Parts: sequence; structure tokens; C-alpha cells
Amino acid sequence: MVFSDFLTNLLIFWLAIYVIGTLLQRVLRFKSIKLGLFYLELTSSPDRFNRILVGLSKVIGPLMKVGILSLIGLSVVSALWLIDTTLRTLLGPKTPSIVVVVPGLTVEFSIPILIAIFIALSTHEFGHAAASVYSKVPVKKISLFILFILIGAFVEPDEEHMKKLASLKRMGIYSSGIMMNLLTSLLVLLIAFSIFPGFLRSPAGVYVEGVIEGGPSYGILSPGVVIKEIDGVRVRDIQTLIDALGRFRPGQEITVVTDKGPFIVKLGSRPDNPEYAWLGVRLSAFPYYESIIPMPSSVSISLVKTIMFTLLFSIGIAALNSLPIFPLDGGLVISEILTRYLGNETLAKKITWAISAPFALMLVYNVLIFFLS
Repeated sequence: MVFSDFLTNLLIFWLAIYVIGTLLQRVLRFKSIKLGLFYLELTSSPDRFNRILVGLSKVIGPLMKVGILSLIGLSVVSALWLIDTTLRTLLGPKTPSIVVVVPGLTVEFSIPILIAIFIALSTHEFGHAAASVYSKVPVKKISLFILFILIGAFVEPDEEHMKKLASLKRMGIYSSGIMMNLLTSLLVLLIAFSIFPGFLRSPAGVYVEGVIEGGPSYGILSPGVVIKEIDGVRVRDIQTLIDALGRFRPGQEITVVTDKGPFIVKLGSRPDNPEYAWLGVRLSAFPYYESIIPMPSSVSISLVKTIMFTLLFSIGIAALNSLPIFPLDGGLVISEILTRYLGNETLAKKITWAISAPFALMLVYNVLIFFLS
């Protein structure tokens, strides 16, 4: 999708949001919707999720100290990585290391990505809410928002109750979102290994997303098939497929074994290098794994995508929020630690802001490198 198409679709999306949002606000009197300039906020009362939050609080509560240690450890790792990445781009080639996730612009607009973003964001915020419930701090609201092209979420605990808590409990609440992301990642991994025994270890083929019109496989192979073998050579991933094709020359006929049966394909020449054989298919960048549960290959690859994106976004959100930048979770914990040992909250916040400034600038710099490269 070119940028002009994306911008047009984005404006159409926001126009639809304004029309529907205004209708819900003024005609149906929906109070849970807040509209602004390229801003949509959907708010829900925590009472609707009371059972979920109480259940989660029994898991998160006893792990709050572990969560604080996890945040501090991840904060150190993330901060060092950001410093190293920034120095590399300043002293070397301007190669982006941070990917800004914007469905439809920087990543594909797909169901697996939207599901993964929702899981990563909601579990993070539910972690904060559950820790608040465990510490008997009322939660005013839970919100999901879209700001222009950025998707986010937040919870709003009662500030007066927060101030009355001991410093360690406040740090536990701040770190619980990251802890929840890490627990979610672990749970998703366990689910993945349960459904796909070879997950991350032994791919079982290459998924064909599309067949190029007029190419060697056009009318022979169909989108959605999984290539498992080429002329007796086992295919497990894209690299083994490339290696297998490297044994043949353009014009040769080969047997392509798929999950739908064998097919004879006469190889063509690669458009970018006529000396190399070409199959004429678009392959999924994600590995295909055999499932212990019978399911169509299209469902299997979509599930793998959802799992991998959920892992990526959950860890990414945890790493981002652990950075020593105020008011991210990492910055809030640093402020609490400094207040605890300095005995002066005002001085602690000033020092936290001083620490935050260079890391915030490095983060913005790397984001700009991504969009300008």
C-alpha cells in the first residue's frame, strides 16, 4: 500500500469514526465514548471485569516483588540496548532497529496483528488493574484509545488511595503491567508448544500465500498449499526451499510435493537473475508447523502468526515500558526508589526527569530514523 492510499484510507476511517461516534454519543447517549481531534477513547467501568480482576489479583498480587525485580532487570537491559542502538546509528549507517507498529502502514493490516496488539495492550493494563485491586486501590476506569495512528490503553487508579500506599506497593502496581506481559508470553509459548510440538524448532514446510499470475506455478499450485518436498528433497523452511531449487536450472520439470498432493512444475527464470530457477510463488515469511489438532493450513498459519505477533508485542511493550523514562512504568519505579532513599519526593522527581530526558531523546531519534530511512 502506497502512502497516499494509506492516508486516504486513514481519513475515511476517521470520518467514519466521527460519524458513528457522534451518533452513539448524541442519539443513543453512550457515555463510554470520547472523541477528539484524531482521538477515540473507549472506556469501560472496572465493575464489568470485577471477577476477572479479582482472579488475576490472586496471581499478580503474590508476584509483585518478583515483578519489581523483573522491571528493574528489564529496564537495565532495555536502557543498554537503546544506548547501543543509538550509538550505532550515530557512528555508522542509519539502519533502523526499532519498528513502530502501525497496522496498514508499517505492518500489514490483518486479524492476527490486531488480535496480538489487543492481547498485549489489554494484559498489560489488566495487570496494573489487578495489582490495584490486590492493594485495595479503587480503579476508576479502563480505557482503550486510538490517537491518529497509535493504539494504546490505560487504567486509572484512584490517586488518593495510591498516595496512601507504601512505596513498595506502589512500585508493585507500576511493575505489574510488565509482569503480566511476561506471564502472557510464557502462557502463549506453552500453548504454542502444546498445539505445535515442533514450534520454534522444527518447521514442517513452507506456506504458499499466493501464486504469481503467468509464473511457472500459475494454474498448478494454489494459494494455501504447503510445500513439503521438491524432487525428493525435504523442505522445512524458506532456506531449504531455496537450497532445493538451487539444484535445478530454468526449464527443468520438478515434482513439488504439497499437503494437497504432488504437482509437476516446469521451472522458469527468476526475474532478477535469469540464471536461477524460479517457482513463481509468494511464500509466507512465517514457518509452517504441523498441528496436533486437525485444522486447515490457512488456519494453522494464521494461528502461528497470532502467536508470534503476541510474543513480539508483549515483550516489546514490556521492554518499552521498562525504560527509565517518566511517566513510563520504569520511570515511575525509579522515582519511587529515589524517593525512598533520598527522603525527598520533589528532588527524586527532578532527578528522574533528568534521567528520562536523554533516554526519551534517544527513543524519539530511533523512531525518526525508522520513518525517515
